[in-house]
Amino acid sequence: MNNLTSHMKFQLVEFNSNAIVTTDIEINAHNLMLRYSVAAAKDFVWPEFKALERKDELWKSTCLELFVASKDDPSYLEINLSPCGAWNSYAFASYRQGMKEAPGAELVEFDVESRGVITASFVIPEIASPILLGPAVILADNDGNFRYFSTGHGKTPDFHDRVHHVLVSPDHL
Repeated sequence: MNNLTSHMKFQLVEFNSNAIVTTDIEINAHNLMLRYSVAAAKDFVWPEFKALERKDELWKSTCLELFVASKDDPSYLEINLSPCGAWNSYAFASYRQGMKEAPGAELVEFDVESRGVITASFVIPEIASPILLGPAVILADNDGNFRYFSTGHGKTPDFHDRVHHVLVSPDHL
């Protein structure tokens, strides 16, 4: 990839529903900007911002996620964000295998614009084009139930499944 930036917008559909949330992604050689807007969803937990901190298991509450991979490489990167400022990035060797904190993937900017809208920027390791992107959202409600949003779903929500990721091959990446 070079230094030019590609911008993409995704509509994420809820598992077993037709509710939609949106995400915008800008990506270039080493930078990734995410903007999630979940305002269309109702009655969900939106933790108040506390502080930026790297934290595990964010998917156990409201969590905004992105999976990034090179098309022909089984390894991939998972990024997690919480409205409270907690975040993390993980590297996987292959489908759900070899999970470890991702070296070189760092949060550089974070902004909760309003309830339901987060913008975050990351420095990421270089990923060869074409790339697979899997934006996803988990929304928790006050009763401990979860709603799962992705570009596609199988019989169960599985954000790691590349079948539901989008192949992006812009000319300038």
